[in-house]
Amino acid sequence: MIEIITEEQVSAVRQWKHFDAAWYLKEYADVGLLGLDPAYHYLWLGARIGRKPSPGFARFTGRQFRVEEFVREIARDAIESLDENTNFNDSADLSYLGRAPAEFVGPGEIDVSAVQGIRVGVHAHMYYADLAEEFAYHLGQIPCAFDLYASTSNEASREAVLRVFSTIPNAKKVDVRVVPNIGRDIAPLVVEFGADLAKYDVISHIQTKKSLYNNGSTDGWREYILHSLFESPGRIALYLRALNTSRYGIVYPQCFYNLPYMANTWLANSGIARAWAPRFGVDALPEGYFDFPAGSMFWAKTDALRPLLEGGLQWENFPPEQGQTDGTLAHCIERMLGVVPTSRHYQHGVVRDTQTPSWSRWRLNQFIDRPIEHLHAIVAAPETQIVAFDIFDTLLTRPLLDADYVKRLLHSEHEKNGWSDFRNSRMRAEGAAREAKARDVDIHDIYEHLVGPANSTAELTPDREIELEILSVRPRKQGIELLQFALQSGKKVILASDMFLPREAIEAMLQRCAIAGWHTLYLSCEVGVRKDSGKLYEHILAHEQIAPHEMVMVGDNERSDFQIPADMGIRTIHLVKATNILRAIPRFAGVVPDSEHAPLGDQFLFGAIAAENYSAITYPDFSPADMFGADAHAIGYGLLGPITAAFSQWLQAQAKEHGIDRLYFLAREGKFLKTVFDRWQAGSADMLQSDYLLISRRAVTVPCIETMEDIFHIAASNNFYGATMDMFLNERFGTVLDAKAWAEAERNRLWARNAPLTIQDGGIDHIRPFLRAVSPHIFAQAKMERENALGYYRAMGLDGSSKSAVVDVGYGATIQRHLIKLLDHKVHGLYMMTDQKGSALGHSANVVAKGCFVHAAERSPSASPLFTNSFLLEKMLSADDEQVVRYTSAGDAELRERSEYVDIGRSVRHEMQRGALAFVDDAACFRRGMSSNLHIDGARCEELFSRFVHGLSPNEQKIFSSLALDDFYCGRGIVID
Repeated sequence: MIEIITEEQVSAVRQWKHFDAAWYLKEYADVGLLGLDPAYHYLWLGARIGRKPSPGFARFTGRQFRVEEFVREIARDAIESLDENTNFNDSADLSYLGRAPAEFVGPGEIDVSAVQGIRVGVHAHMYYADLAEEFAYHLGQIPCAFDLYASTSNEASREAVLRVFSTIPNAKKVDVRVVPNIGRDIAPLVVEFGADLAKYDVISHIQTKKSLYNNGSTDGWREYILHSLFESPGRIALYLRALNTSRYGIVYPQCFYNLPYMANTWLANSGIARAWAPRFGVDALPEGYFDFPAGSMFWAKTDALRPLLEGGLQWENFPPEQGQTDGTLAHCIERMLGVVPTSRHYQHGVVRDTQTPSWSRWRLNQFIDRPIEHLHAIVAAPETQIVAFDIFDTLLTRPLLDADYVKRLLHSEHEKNGWSDFRNSRMRAEGAAREAKARDVDIHDIYEHLVGPANSTAELTPDREIELEILSVRPRKQGIELLQFALQSGKKVILASDMFLPREAIEAMLQRCAIAGWHTLYLSCEVGVRKDSGKLYEHILAHEQIAPHEMVMVGDNERSDFQIPADMGIRTIHLVKATNILRAIPRFAGVVPDSEHAPLGDQFLFGAIAAENYSAITYPDFSPADMFGADAHAIGYGLLGPITAAFSQWLQAQAKEHGIDRLYFLAREGKFLKTVFDRWQAGSADMLQSDYLLISRRAVTVPCIETMEDIFHIAASNNFYGATMDMFLNERFGTVLDAKAWAEAERNRLWARNAPLTIQDGGIDHIRPFLRAVSPHIFAQAKMERENALGYYRAMGLDGSSKSAVVDVGYGATIQRHLIKLLDHKVHGLYMMTDQKGSALGHSANVVAKGCFVHAAERSPSASPLFTNSFLLEKMLSADDEQVVRYTSAGDAELRERSEYVDIGRSVRHEMQRGALAFVDDAACFRRGMSSNLHIDGARCEELFSRFVHGLSPNEQKIFSSLALDDFYCGRGIVID
């Protein structure tokens, strides 16, 4: 259950000396748009996604902290006494760290007077001294005094650069030095000038980049970067102030539009990064796509880059210049310019490209916008003899963030049996096997070197690991369609994978996912060489007797499936891994956890959403404003499915905790909830009996009426929005007055039949006289309905013979309260949400009345978005049935006469619910076959819902506007918005 945030806890945040409510509202505009109390927002969501409580505060709390513990930390003297620039990780009691994502810098300028006095240092690497005039122009835009350091390759260039740079107005010091032609622009920055630059508040680094190695594809890159960084004095002043006073650690332009998006990964530099990361104070390297200044030009807070500037690097750490295009320490540090500030809990400010705009900081629009016809043309080209496909994340995908998570699942299984070191032992065994065979190895080689715990005599086999691997895969449908197109085009199709699994396991996976027709399978564990070394490609070309340009490689790995074969002359089709697309979606920013540390529930939740909604290889209907995809099925899978699965597992847990043995799902939202629950618990050893109860507020409250207070209570229970008194009487009390009764009411000036009625916040004094006058009619109707209702409920088993609970979306527990009164025995209630009135029933009636996601909520700006936007949830859960009016003497439920509104949006609702059921089926299958420990985190589901409802795209608005609900009980009729 999601933690309840109390007013006392919110008050603690308000009183915290580091919380500035006015600044928080100004800094994070969405808080004001939501109408939320800033202290509540920070405690509920802001801290979890790395937002700061005040401008000078450099601490970012983690996404997984418990509210109670966090508030306790706020109150601790240890927190109170910390310096404003201390990081939260200096406090031993708060272990969870969240890192704020990069974000686009907004437009605008500020007055240059605001940045006078900031100590600014600039380094310009002027390898091409002929560009000095161009650089001087841009540097001349800096609106305050600064010191300028420059490096170049020879004395003549030094003199030329010094002569030009000495004319720059605000350059108070100009220091130009000749440096070795080693390490590109990076070595001069960190080796020659690192110590000098470390003394400034803010620094900039620029270089004379020319496009000499890519046939001019990046012409204009240098000009684009320099214009972005030095657009105008007012714009530079904005960067300087932001870096000097806010959470930003580095500012740089969005990736150049013509730079291949794959450049925003490690490519050939991951091994070097792992070796140098400890030197730079980096404890975890990012995966997939990440933010850094491609081209290595930026403005930065000096402290954000201090480990690089003061890292003690020497010239000899860099390899001699041989025209390398990747895979050197300089290329690694270019990426570390982004990683190091993040590791020090600073945020990136990315200057948006307004000339060639893209929603993606990494330019993934290049992949998203690529038409399928383009891919078909490459495959079908006359020179193409062979189309090679990678397997994993290309033809097969897994519903997990970490593609290697199977080993962690296996580790958990072994841990239960007392072996706590399986993962490390297996890693060592793989290394030992490679060393022993001096080639790539398979899983049988690995297990030959795997040594179990000392007290175990059981033989270790790879069978369970192979089984889990086979169970984990699902088809990447459009990848498979491309393979089928290649076959239809008459091309030879081969599969190539760096993989330790044996051939029979790979073929079982392919067969499981209906992948057939391919000609040859090349596995590194069989051939002995790998794609990521290039050797497997050499083997394939020789074995197939083709030239590099006659082969097309299709795969997801930016290094082994794209960069290496492309460098060899092999044509490539790169497919972005589904989880990498998910991380790039703007509304998922800061939500998706890193794969290494994500718990199983998050691994599956985000991995499954990615695999289902973002595994396509072309996106003709894509909009970056959409969160889960372009259609109702995608919303159902990504949002409704997780919410209802989390609710189902909560129902199981609550039933077990309270000894409940039968669940009654209430019409109408309960119809779908029951379907989900039945699928979720299918195959469980302790399955609960579940029933669908045809019921409504109207059908259960009227039979309970015995006194005038009962009448008044029902009248005041809900607002009524201006419909007629005639409708009010019918909807609330099932009472229809004849013309004579209405004439008498009007004659006595009590109320006119068609006069509008409004009830707000329980105020009914204006209709009490009328209700007293017509009470005989209401009592007669109640008496008539009572026995019929009792007959239906008892026939459904609500006779007290079992410990039963009603299940519903919830709120005030009205139906549960009246069932208790009518049946005269305990009936429990399990809800998605309860308000204060609903939770109070638990105490007053000594029953269970609990909410899964929200409990005891109060309708206020600080309430959970799931509660305040529950109408959206009800739309997704609604059924095709009309509302129950009353029960007949035959024991049947009488439904409202069918109206056209029921069919409004039927196809959309059905598609959304089919998507949700697909998620539930996938989760239940995973839990049965791979890990019974799967737990869908309710807090994560609420976070996804909040992200969704607070930024509905035009497409999402259109989808939900097609869904309608009735609210006759409150006089609103058919409600769409």
